[in-house]
Amino acid sequence: MASRRIKKRVTYHHGDLRRAMVDAALAVIESEGGSPEQITLREVSRRVGVNHRAAYRHFEDKIALLAAVAEEGYRALQLEMEAAVAPLKRASVERRLRAIANAYVTYAIDHPSHYRIMFGRRLNEDGRFPVLEELIAKAYSFIANELHPNQDPKSLDQSPVRELVFGFWSLAHGFATLTLARRIKVKRALLEPWAQQVFAPFFAGLPKVG
Repeated sequence: MASRRIKKRVTYHHGDLRRAMVDAALAVIESEGGSPEQITLREVSRRVGVNHRAAYRHFEDKIALLAAVAEEGYRALQLEMEAAVAPLKRASVERRLRAIANAYVTYAIDHPSHYRIMFGRRLNEDGRFPVLEELIAKAYSFIANELHPNQDPKSLDQSPVRELVFGFWSLAHGFATLTLARRIKVKRALLEPWAQQVFAPFFAGLPKVG
């Protein structure tokens, strides 16, 4: 009697499909030259091995999937920055900021797919993803508190510290983005000293705070 080959059905336990889809979205970006615009729920579902209708049980559309990736990225970036300053409790503000700058740039270089979604088109235009906004605000407040550790957090938006945060963040983002685009060509082992040189003028003009 001829044997019949039975195709094994892929099944997922609770939560596994969502994780698999996030990973597949990152893989699409990596394989498509770093463009989040190439992501579709249909393509992500194909890579995972499920019918694309199954994707809608976890993400109502492509933007929701990208927001999930961005949330994951901001959480990881926050942990990296916190870990960078954890051993420097008694260090100067400048030394702590140098550590944060290095952690930020290093995260971007080591996780380019996450980073491109985090800083691509704004994903929360319609206010659907409050968690994402909270994570971005947390990163902002973290840097602001480092720039002015004795300032009341509630007053940060009304102070010159806001401009310093934007300056610091813009510098870190610009360096990371240019490096990812190979506009700045630097070996991974030389990333930290290069970043420190780029940030040197900012730190030289930094008000003596903390």
